[in-house]
Amino acid sequence: MSKRFFVLLAILLFLAAACVAPQRRVRPDPSNPVYTVALLPMYNATNDVDGPRAVREAFFKRLDNMNYLPKALSEVDQTLMDRMGITLGSQLEMTSPRELGETLGVDGVIYGYLLNFDDVTTGLYNMKKVRAAFKLVDARTGRVVWARALGVKSGLAGGDVGVGVTLLKELKGDGLEDLKNIKGLSDIPGLADWHLLRAGKTEKVEDAAMLAIGEKLFSKALGVHLKFETDEMIDKLMAGFPAGPGTASRGEPAVADEARPRYRDPAPPPPGRPLPPPWR
Repeated sequence: MSKRFFVLLAILLFLAAACVAPQRRVRPDPSNPVYTVALLPMYNATNDVDGPRAVREAFFKRLDNMNYLPKALSEVDQTLMDRMGITLGSQLEMTSPRELGETLGVDGVIYGYLLNFDDVTTGLYNMKKVRAAFKLVDARTGRVVWARALGVKSGLAGGDVGVGVTLLKELKGDGLEDLKNIKGLSDIPGLADWHLLRAGKTEKVEDAAMLAIGEKLFSKALGVHLKFETDEMIDKLMAGFPAGPGTASRGEPAVADEARPRYRDPAPPPPGRPLPPPWR
């Protein structure tokens, strides 16, 4: 493939990463007792060290439009490390939702589990998989308010033989047997649910391999590796996420969307410097 092809691929990936669709603010639900929330460090069941951060941040950004008051990720991590010695999602099983809520000063805690963050390139078949599970727990009662899991796949096959190999690969199990020992995961629905984001093929096996490798290299260089699959998974997974109560349910005056404070991570710039535009 020509150098021009890879230049165009890089441009497309950059534009896709820069174009973030605006999120629609949902109506508040005054009956929801959970307002302040903390998105906890994710349990990482994959071999990818960057995946948990990318998926967690994608989930966090969407909380801003759900009428909750989310605690900044950096503050959550710092508090857990300083006060409980917790730095990894796998360590959360040592404590309880109530203790986490009291330590972090929030009504609810959100557990996250990254189950797949794969980009497999063989030439015959090239498969991307992102799968995660989340649950929102009322920290005061321990009740699971919402829970959902979902996976998203993208496939590129090399020639007709590759298509057959890809289909056989997809008919195999989704590794649920390997996940059964993860505490707190078994009660989350949708662990076996997959959504096919895109699928395609090339005439030659080597073209499929080169295309897959080129996209992987460029997306990692731009910091958007598996971003398409991650965003699609989070959008679909959060379609049923319950709306928060909003400020009015707490006896506070209703605040227009334009005037609502936006919680950023990292923290705002120091005094004397202008704040950036509201994060949406």
